[in-house]
Amino acid sequence: MTNRKYFLKYDWLTSVSFLWIWIVAQQWLTYTEPFWFKETTSLVGRTLIIVVLIEVLLPVKRIYRILLECGIILLVLRYTLIEYDVYKPIGEGFDYYISRFHPYIWFAFGAALICLFLAKFIMTQKRILVFMGLNIVAIAILDSFSSMILWDEAAWMVLAMMGWLVSHHFQGFKRKYPEGWRNLLEYPFEMIAHIVLIFSVIFLLGVNMPKISPILQDPYSAWTGRNESVGEREKQPEVGVLDVQPSVSGYSVEDNELGGAFEFDYSLVMTVHSPKRNYWRGETRSIYSGTGWENESKEPNKFEDVVVEEELKQATETMLQTEKVQQTMKFQDSNEFPVLFGAYAITSVQTLDGEKDMRGIQWKDSQAELHWNSESNPSQYPETYSITSEVPIVPVEELRKKSFEDLYGDSNEKDYLQIPDGFPKRVKELAKDLTESAVTPYEKITLLQTYLQTNYEYTNTPNLSLKKSDDFVDSFLFEIREGYCNYFSTSMAMMSRSLGIPARWVKGYAPGSQPQMDEFRMMRPEQMDPDSYRVTNADAHSWVEVYFGPYGWIPIEATPGFTMPLYTGSESVDETETDQLNSEEGDDKEGVNSTYWGLKSPWIKGGVITVITVLLLWLGYIGWRSGDSLHFLIRRLRMRKKLSPAEKVVIETERCLRYVHKQGMTREKHETLREAVMKWQESAPNLEPTLSALLQIFEKARYSPETIASDEWRVVQKVGEQLKVSLRAKNKR
Repeated sequence: MTNRKYFLKYDWLTSVSFLWIWIVAQQWLTYTEPFWFKETTSLVGRTLIIVVLIEVLLPVKRIYRILLECGIILLVLRYTLIEYDVYKPIGEGFDYYISRFHPYIWFAFGAALICLFLAKFIMTQKRILVFMGLNIVAIAILDSFSSMILWDEAAWMVLAMMGWLVSHHFQGFKRKYPEGWRNLLEYPFEMIAHIVLIFSVIFLLGVNMPKISPILQDPYSAWTGRNESVGEREKQPEVGVLDVQPSVSGYSVEDNELGGAFEFDYSLVMTVHSPKRNYWRGETRSIYSGTGWENESKEPNKFEDVVVEEELKQATETMLQTEKVQQTMKFQDSNEFPVLFGAYAITSVQTLDGEKDMRGIQWKDSQAELHWNSESNPSQYPETYSITSEVPIVPVEELRKKSFEDLYGDSNEKDYLQIPDGFPKRVKELAKDLTESAVTPYEKITLLQTYLQTNYEYTNTPNLSLKKSDDFVDSFLFEIREGYCNYFSTSMAMMSRSLGIPARWVKGYAPGSQPQMDEFRMMRPEQMDPDSYRVTNADAHSWVEVYFGPYGWIPIEATPGFTMPLYTGSESVDETETDQLNSEEGDDKEGVNSTYWGLKSPWIKGGVITVITVLLLWLGYIGWRSGDSLHFLIRRLRMRKKLSPAEKVVIETERCLRYVHKQGMTREKHETLREAVMKWQESAPNLEPTLSALLQIFEKARYSPETIASDEWRVVQKVGEQLKVSLRAKNKR
């Protein structure tokens, strides 16, 4: 009886605060994921789920809940460390057991303690606003001044704050006006619908607000850009892959004036279906002007028409083995480009907008580019096309041993060694000094790549006030020392050329991200399409291709935070975008998510089954305690009000009559229940006592002014059971 009273007194609205705390904690877990070990992230995430589920679903005394949480957390700690090969249960004794758990045990219990403390401490509206406000401000600061994009996390924080305030409001309403609260519970759907409507309107307004420049510039930007005016930045011409004039990222045609700042544009460009993650290559440039890359000539004799499914001619022969990769690109209607994108190197085209008509497509074999000629095809840029690429498999160890003579003894790639007159001497000297310890071209390229990735900072807003040199590469390497892909790739190409290693500049798109991972971080792995990539304007990128003689052109990534999917003999070296500022993807991150959220581990399946079982038992207890059977609950939801005892009697009688009808005892539409019962009694006299009892209770509930007792419907239920037994016995005879 004591437990039953405690159950009735349990404050469910207070326990809901654990849900909002969990949402907040999940956003911080997302932020710390790149810094923590995988096992730490999984352990803390699982610990928080355990605490929240127990606090919300188990209406028992706090001391029992805490003891249960401690026990389950220790079990989860053990299984998590076993899963990640941190702890092996080899029977070394208690000391070994404890030593393996350190320091993970402190992360787990620390997270649980913080969760419990916050739920106990944040009990007023003021504290909710202060706590959530501090979290939102912190996320905003990290989003602004770090390399991470935390827009989704900020949105979840706002949702948690709104939900927390709503539940706190209802809690106060219940405490002050208990009778009004009971009346409000009679209309649960209306209450939920209003909450959802208000939340939806707020979020829709926030998402669809137009993006405008700030009226007042923030102090940080004003200080860092104090030597240049905003107007000067807006007057800069369109640049390479990253389009500066509109100050947003995206693919552009003009590359001769690189540099400047931009904002990330996350609008969708295309969806790629490919079994392998790749860079989606567009065009190359070979002539460096000192400020950027000059466009290649459009002479007709350099292009060849494309025949459907016919092998495309490759200007450069290679001794590398390749892996065939088929891709299907689907573009947004409004997009139009001078080229068709694909993994290097494209070898054939299968379909164009589902057709075999190849008009408008031309192949430039010298740069391995698939161009779109709108003059040859009156239709718009294709919305979808399918291509096949032969991606080179790079024998890294073999290539590392090849000397200049081995690679370039008979080379005729002088166009890709072009350096403009007046190219700064200190750039050449820097490249020479950095690679002095290396002997082979591949080793020198590796040293240049490492130097750029570790000594310069990635930013989409480089401080142009530091620029003094007229040369784009020189100003980046020695003055600005920060920038985005155009800065790194161009510097890589020109330093390579200064060492006598042919290189060309390439622009296109980074792999993009899986749609489900961007939109639903908690989505199960089985719901994800591993072959689908969502490519946005923020994925616009540039890199370098270096020529290694008989091995052909091999792509090289010089920008920090990007890792190119490089194919080697059996596995790709890395198919992950580790820290792309415009993308939140990666095999490592997906691995953590699939282990953390998925149902692959047996103990997770068992935990889910346990939670579902507890929830069903709890719902069953609620139903038993309220005295309602399932059909009463359904009828109550339909009628949107609590059923009276008389209504329950009528509903239960109707159930009995449906069974009677199935046994062949029919009732005409014009007959009252009394007339039907009298008819049935004549045909089956042995049923007279049961039918009379049923009729008496029904007429009392339907027509009599007498009050029906709260449990009198159970009498109808018993009469119905007796009637079923009698009818079965009659049918057997």
